Amino acid sequence: MYLCIKRSELKPGMYVVCHGRGTFDSPFVRVDSVTPYQDKIDSLIPPDAEFVLIDGSRADVISTAAEALSETASSLQEDLAVARQLHADALDYVKQFMENVRHGTDINVGKAACLVDRFVESVLRNGTAAVTLFKLRNFDEYTYTHSINVSILAVLLGKHLGLGKSSLLKLGLAGLLHDAGKEFVPQHILNKPGKLTGDEFRVVKAHPLAGFNLLRKQRDMQVDVLQAVLEHHERHDGSGYPRGLRDDSIGLYSRVLAIVDVYDALTSKRVYKEALPPAKALALMYSMRDTQFAADDIDNFIRCVGVFPTGSLVRLTGGEHGIVMSINPGRPTKPQIKVVLNARMHPVLPRMLDLEAMEGTPEAQDIAEVLNPADYKLDLEQFLSA
Repeated sequence: MYLCIKRSELKPGMYVVCHGRGTFDSPFVRVDSVTPYQDKIDSLIPPDAEFVLIDGSRADVISTAAEALSETASSLQEDLAVARQLHADALDYVKQFMENVRHGTDINVGKAACLVDRFVESVLRNGTAAVTLFKLRNFDEYTYTHSINVSILAVLLGKHLGLGKSSLLKLGLAGLLHDAGKEFVPQHILNKPGKLTGDEFRVVKAHPLAGFNLLRKQRDMQVDVLQAVLEHHERHDGSGYPRGLRDDSIGLYSRVLAIVDVYDALTSKRVYKEALPPAKALALMYSMRDTQFAADDIDNFIRCVGVFPTGSLVRLTGGEHGIVMSINPGRPTKPQIKVVLNARMHPVLPRMLDLEAMEGTPEAQDIAEVLNPADYKLDLEQFLSA
């Protein structure tokens, strides 16, 4: 159904067929394009165009998608500030917690529970903003940020699995405290770039039990949390430690922590290694399917974070570069993208693209390649709130 409207009545999300009156002075100019945002309207339709012809049969679907993208972007702007403050508070807590462990002083588990409650609220309110929390990393502070990242990712995966809030709180607390036992492992072993000796590896393998023994002395520490701390290095095929458990003998929370622990380690920059892009880390973890990780567990994690996880830097088939802002569970290869760089990696005015909504239109694009921002010395966090 074609409709002729004034240019001033054109809204983001409408599908423009052409503009002009069809006269000598104002000929028809073919457009055939969706107008997701105002800057797109301005680039497609000249200011002196008085009338435009739109395809009304396509407007509703595209408009709905555009409105959703706009709302997502607006919500993200608001929640990112909250996420940054939460990350700062969590970082302060983890530093103090580890300092207390080193000196054998009292541990404030209640404060940890309060932080995790804020993590859960962040995930339930805006998963994209929550994911930003584990993007706010400094490789010099991996020891601290890793615990925060594991907690947030565990809550995200727990939500995806349909766990209730009380379960998410326990899972997040287990993630925040899972590496408490590493405070008893010498730093020169933890940061060793080469292969560990047998004796060194035995020291490392003792940390889950050390963390368990430390935390079980704390008042009101829940059994599920303690089990996850003890078992987060157990593996589906029995190759893990400390007890070599297999299959379903490993608790659900433990299996969640095992997956997100490995994912964060792979995607983090360390003193002795570069970070893997999220998509490459997932590909590597998928190769461990049915060995280190149960097939259902790794499949659920990939569905949770997406084939192209939120925060991934990608090159589109049109040449521009953008950041994955929201995954699409129904169409994993068609996420929502914020375009932030042109083909020459120069900053451009950010705009949002919904690859699924654009499918079948002249504007349609796909993801051509996943890039590692470190290779281009890019700090993607600055673009997330742009």
